[in-house]
Amino acid sequence: MMLRLTLAGILGLIGLSLAACTPAGANREDQAAPPGSAAAAASTTSAGAPSPSAASHAPSAAATAEGTAAPYSPPPESSAAEAPPEAPRKTIGTFDDWVKGYQGSGAPEAHKKPPRLRLAKDLGLSSGRITFTRSGDIFTYDFAKGAESQLTQKAQRNVAPVFLGDGRRIAFLSNRDGMVWRVFLMNADGTEQRPITRSFTGAFGFLPSFMITNDGSRVAYIAATKGLPDGPPEELHLVDVASGEDHRVGEPDHFDYPAFSPQGDTLYLVAGEYEAEHLASVDVATRKVRHFSGAGNRMFSGAAWLGDRLLFSASPTGSFCCQRSSLYTTSPDGSGIRGFGSFWVAGSLRPEVSPKGTKVAAAWSVREGGFGADHRNEISLLDANGGAERPLTDMFPRPFYSASEPAWAPDDHHLAFTLTLCPYVGCEPTIRSVVVVDTRDTKAVPAFIAYGGGTSWSPVP
Repeated sequence: MMLRLTLAGILGLIGLSLAACTPAGANREDQAAPPGSAAAAASTTSAGAPSPSAASHAPSAAATAEGTAAPYSPPPESSAAEAPPEAPRKTIGTFDDWVKGYQGSGAPEAHKKPPRLRLAKDLGLSSGRITFTRSGDIFTYDFAKGAESQLTQKAQRNVAPVFLGDGRRIAFLSNRDGMVWRVFLMNADGTEQRPITRSFTGAFGFLPSFMITNDGSRVAYIAATKGLPDGPPEELHLVDVASGEDHRVGEPDHFDYPAFSPQGDTLYLVAGEYEAEHLASVDVATRKVRHFSGAGNRMFSGAAWLGDRLLFSASPTGSFCCQRSSLYTTSPDGSGIRGFGSFWVAGSLRPEVSPKGTKVAAAWSVREGGFGADHRNEISLLDANGGAERPLTDMFPRPFYSASEPAWAPDDHHLAFTLTLCPYVGCEPTIRSVVVVDTRDTKAVPAFIAYGGGTSWSPVP
């Protein structure tokens, strides 16, 4: 998802990251590291250099067409470009090395030792699939087989995979046609990859946002505006996948967190400039936009469905000093906003509701100190009423680890998330791992699944 001119967006523009101790150029997953153990990652192991980027290719005529009627033909992989020389390797070191070498403004949690991650087989899952990204490609992991499969083969970047409701197809973003993005659709085994939107770019060069309905009939995406250098930076588009019709919705503005209703007839998202954010909805049939009242709040997260209501977070201000993000619910028409539990953080907060609505995973980020200090990125577990708060990820020592991107399994119990390790200042690339935890076990250590991040579960077990 695209970063915005909120706390995350401003930090991104000046080269800082929300992930604790994550430098520019990080967030890659192709670092060599011992499998299956966070503690083992602290051993003296050489880190692999980032893989060289694929060479740029001129898009084909079919690829540059504004629409999807023409048969899609991907550009060929180039074999002429020479790979750059391999970067010098740097030793990860031990946990004691990390503590001694820490150069941040805070105090590392030296009293915590990284726990040894469990293995996927320890979860006892006999079925289920997840999709995730690693080094610009998309993979799946099948729990029944205990194995991963690679679905895409470079050609620039393939990211942000999401399963459709039938579990047989995956939508994703790819810039394989050049330095522009399109939403693609493929079978869950990686076959029949085809674009389903025209090409577009993200505002400020960031990764754009998109969402697809459960049945794959509609796509919403957020693109950088064209020809308005001094105006709002983004515009919202709705696409009918069958016909290829692409319509801009409303006027340019600031947008993020698009999410369709379960029936696919309404799109919800965050609209408005920094300190003027609010929730909005779009009637898919008429493309009419409705702006919700902010109820005195100025900074919002995207909405998630909780029963017959929408769950979201909001803060009275987005300023660095005074953020206080709490959870709220509202009816689908934006009326009747009310608080949801007492959980709050002095930073950003985004809830993810389990498929059956029995639990909420709250991903949050708080800066520990003044400007430039480390961020603490954690995931907490709440019940269906917003209470019984329990931290899920505080067993990992900060600022070397961070947790983000929670995704629920269809059983309402298992939660996948991205565990990021950055053991020293300037580490590149960071080590990102997909891990899964059974939320029923209050003392459970997550299980290592694969290197990567950005997980989506198949809704079909």
